[in-house]
Amino acid sequence: MGADAATRLPDAEATRRARALGAAATLLALGGIAAAVLLDPTFSWTSDALSDLGVREASAPAFNWGLILGGAVGVGYAADLGRTLDGRAVALRATVLALAMVAMAGVGAFDLTEPLHGPSAIGFYALVTLLFAVDGVARWASTTGQFALAFVPVHVAVWATFLAGWWPVTGLALPELPGALALAAWVWVLGPAPVLGSVAARLDDVGVDGGGTDEVRTDEH
Repeated sequence: MGADAATRLPDAEATRRARALGAAATLLALGGIAAAVLLDPTFSWTSDALSDLGVREASAPAFNWGLILGGAVGVGYAADLGRTLDGRAVALRATVLALAMVAMAGVGAFDLTEPLHGPSAIGFYALVTLLFAVDGVARWASTTGQFALAFVPVHVAVWATFLAGWWPVTGLALPELPGALALAAWVWVLGPAPVLGSVAARLDDVGVDGGGTDEVRTDEH
């Protein structure tokens, strides 16, 4: 086996792990939210915040533990994503993602009655927006990278229009949802190590393992 192949194998393994952990993190978080909504018949998409699910007896375990476990797995996802490639942009992207996952876990660990809940929630949405910006700039040449960057103004517009009073709702649940779904779309299709690599590859018109990823790292100089 040549030196080039030997140095590529760890990256391929890290990519496989990243895809598996990314899938698990999103399923845990979104699955917990979905289960909490089903468990709380009083929940209203127009007048409640998603975080209200974390303080109600029937829904709190599913909501809070889904975010805590999803965030913990997501930190592992970020770590493996950082191992797949070399470069400052890759390290920054992995760091921002890891911090976003810590913030997401914090939303579950500190419910609405806790002082750290607000900073955790705001931090999560702000960091997710920054993640899309960093990744989109780094992979601007790919279609998936352009989609990632497009999430930035869309996500900002969601919150700007809600805060301006343009939404016919009083609760935060609906404005909170686009950011969470955009992150899931990034993990599954639009990110640098997409779970559905074949779908991302068709978007970028590259090989099945492409999906708009950066160049594979080697240790040769």
